[in-house]
Amino acid sequence: MKLKLAAVLAGLAAVTACSQHVYSPPTQAYALAPVTTLATGSKALDLEASSHTQIFDPGVGAASARLRTGLGDDLELSGESMVASIANVDFYTARAAMRVNPHHGAVSFGTGVGGGYAPKGGSFVALDAGVSIGYDNCYLVPVAAASAYVSQPIVARPIEVTDDPMRPTFSTAHRTVGSVVRVGLRLSLSPERCRAGKEVPWITAGFDQTTMVDATDNAELFGFGVGFSMPL
Repeated sequence: MKLKLAAVLAGLAAVTACSQHVYSPPTQAYALAPVTTLATGSKALDLEASSHTQIFDPGVGAASARLRTGLGDDLELSGESMVASIANVDFYTARAAMRVNPHHGAVSFGTGVGGGYAPKGGSFVALDAGVSIGYDNCYLVPVAAASAYVSQPIVARPIEVTDDPMRPTFSTAHRTVGSVVRVGLRLSLSPERCRAGKEVPWITAGFDQTTMVDATDNAELFGFGVGFSMPL
């Protein structure tokens, strides 16, 4: 039986049979940001953890921290870092992003650029852009988001994708494009302060689907993530 192991987040995908393949990944594993942006001068810290897998495949675990800063009535900047792991392969990323929420409406637009490094697989850069929609309130906020990305290896080293020392198989990442679709909920931990117009802590949870496509292959992963956001 062929078992395919895709590591979206590490920029690598390992397979234990004839379809071994390595992808170059996006720099963000999971995020369920509010649709509205922070007020001018306000800051918030987002802490998140997620797992992404295919049926019958080992999971990819990721953890990230993000600092968001409000620069205007509808503009927010952020910087984040992430570490992810699959089997015995770890990788690390950094990303800077901008998000706009025109007229404090139900839709926001964002774009980000970043890069990553896997000691066993090399380095890459990635660019992404997307849109999110949600019903803003001080209790429970449903959010849906979709984004597209392109990821380009800078220095790509062959990765061994089998456990058989007698018949080693290697794969190397190439330029990858893809998409992420995510739905989830944001739960306010202080509705009273929120109704008073103050920044408050939130808990988030959501599901996503990540698609990766390069010149020769493609893969889809399904994930679940949780997060905690607190004002600073």
